[in-house]
Amino acid sequence: MVTISQIQLVPVRFTNGLTFFADFVLDNRYYIGNVAIYTLIDGTGFRVVYPTKKLPNGQQIPIFYPTDKDIAKEIQQLISEEATKLLQPKEPNKTRYYFGTKKPEIEEIF
Repeated sequence: MVTISQIQLVPVRFTNGLTFFADFVLDNRYYIGNVAIYTLIDGTGFRVVYPTKKLPNGQQIPIFYPTDKDIAKEIQQLISEEATKLLQPKEPNKTRYYFGTKKPEIEEIF
C-alpha cells in the first residue's frame, strides 16, 4: 500500500482539456511534480498525464510513471477528488467557479 500526501493543484488556463498541474508526495519519500490533469471528453472526471522529456530528434521519453495499475488508479482517484473540490462553488447560490476564475452571479432587482 502506498501513501499519497500533500496534493497541490495549480489551475491553468483551460486549453485542450488541460485544467491543472499537480504535485504530490508519494510514500513520504518522493516528490512528484508537473503532472498534467485533463478533463475527460465527456466531462465526467479527470485523467492524469505524467511528464515526458522531448529529445532533439522529437522522440519523447517518460520521466516517471506508475508501473502498477492499482497505484495509478489510486493516484488518479485522489487527484480527481481534489480537482472536483476546487471546481465546486463555495456558496452554490451566490458564486460559480470557472477553472480558477470567480464569476459573480447577477442578482435581479425587482
